[in-house]
Amino acid sequence: PTLQNYQFFQFPFQDKNPDSSSTVSQASHVRVLCWVMTGPQNHYTKAIHVKKTWGKRCDKLVFMSSKADPDLGAVALNISEGRQQLWGKTKQGFKYVFDNHWDDADWFMKADDDTFVVVENLRNLLKDFNTTDPISFGHNFKYLGGYFSGGAGYVLSKEALRRFTQVGLKNSS
Repeated sequence: PTLQNYQFFQFPFQDKNPDSSSTVSQASHVRVLCWVMTGPQNHYTKAIHVKKTWGKRCDKLVFMSSKADPDLGAVALNISEGRQQLWGKTKQGFKYVFDNHWDDADWFMKADDDTFVVVENLRNLLKDFNTTDPISFGHNFKYLGGYFSGGAGYVLSKEALRRFTQVGLKNSS
């Protein structure tokens, strides 16, 4: 089975009815882990601002870097920095999240350290989807057989994360 890819470019994220407490309540139960790709040079110029703003609204926030930084919450991945290492860093980041934070969330969002996310809107978008289905949201570029754009971010359901790390990353073809 293939992963479902939903793309919403002009989705009405916020409920215009302020009295709609059931929508807000339902969305507040959506558990989102946010992992942010960064590098040591950006820990205190970019990543810290994610931590102080929208990152606080995630159920769990983890920064992936080549250098650990406990104050920031950065994990050291076994990979060097640089544009040519982005795919390897992304694979290691998702594997780390699967191995260490599987039970912490139902949705797993990857973003870069220069991204801003309205987490409440993300929760509202995700609330009606079943995390046991392999679902992904993000911009899917058609080039080179298709891939997600990293910078703006994308999110995987729990089942999509499992399949990506336990099946996709183990497939050598």
